[in-house]
Amino acid sequence: MRSIPALLLTLALAPVAPAQSFNCKLAKSPREHAVCADKKLSALDTDVAAAYRSLRAQLSSESSALVQSDQREWLHWLDLVCPMHGKGIADNLNRCLTNDYSNRLRDLKQVVHVGTNVFFPRAQFVYKAGDKSYEPVADNDPGFGDGSVRWPQIDRPNPAQATWNTAVKAKAFKLASVATTHGEDKDLTFDDSIDAGGSTDASFNLAAANDRLIEVELFDSVYGYGAAHPNTGFTSFLWWLGRGRELTATDVFLPNSDWQHGLIEPVVRSLKASDRKQWFQDRDADLPSAVAPAIQRTDSWSLSSQGLTITFGQYEIAPFAAGMPEADIPWSDLKPYLAPDLDPSTLPAPIPKSDQ
Repeated sequence: MRSIPALLLTLALAPVAPAQSFNCKLAKSPREHAVCADKKLSALDTDVAAAYRSLRAQLSSESSALVQSDQREWLHWLDLVCPMHGKGIADNLNRCLTNDYSNRLRDLKQVVHVGTNVFFPRAQFVYKAGDKSYEPVADNDPGFGDGSVRWPQIDRPNPAQATWNTAVKAKAFKLASVATTHGEDKDLTFDDSIDAGGSTDASFNLAAANDRLIEVELFDSVYGYGAAHPNTGFTSFLWWLGRGRELTATDVFLPNSDWQHGLIEPVVRSLKASDRKQWFQDRDADLPSAVAPAIQRTDSWSLSSQGLTITFGQYEIAPFAAGMPEADIPWSDLKPYLAPDLDPSTLPAPIPKSDQ
């Protein structure tokens, strides 16, 4: 997306914005009228309000207030991005609202209890309109850009968890900003990285957690108006609570064991046996060299008591249609290379993904 002069709304709102289902007799905005006139939208609004109340009821007053602020910001953002502009994402009010209500419902349900700890979702939303000199970049350009970023936090954190709260938020915003600038590390804030030429959506999944290690999957989807499809990125954020830092390769493998080379064969074998095997079966010559770079990046790793999973990005080792392939390698295949103090039995169990 191009950098252009634009109006940035830093959505700090007054507490008058509704944060739950409303009385349709008092509906004022196009969004409210659309919700009241459509049974499916009305049902979604009710579900979002119920999930919002349920989330806040599980949190401390401080964290509940943060979720309330996020909800008000989201509602105001909806009133900006969804009214019919005639092009792109804003060409149909009901379709736009249905999509964003569904996304918000998913967000609000991302509350996870791990032992006595409660992980809850935060979010920020940005709207960026083009100025009078802005020229649309494609037929589906509505004349504004938008962005949203989400990240997890721990309610009532102890000092080690507070450090993680700060780190995961910073990581989510950094990745979303770099993704929006097409991989260029320009040290921009997320607000400043958004321009009127496209849409950015950054989300997360809490993959695993215990009192030692927390794993969060961070996703970013960037769509420049006129493109054939969004580009999606994946980063695994693995954090040692007791050590107060991200996981490194030497936490898993012996430094001088040539583990990078040792991983290639089991990774290739796993890919050729996976549900995406059609993309890899006839690639005996080039596949080992294709997988080698990603193998070395800890931000593509996921650890469990069963083994190591490596996730490859879009286009990294296969065409776009292959998505983001995964290779699963059991610890038994990696035994000669493992660090002696790695105890797979102490790694957190995967958290089941929500249906919503």
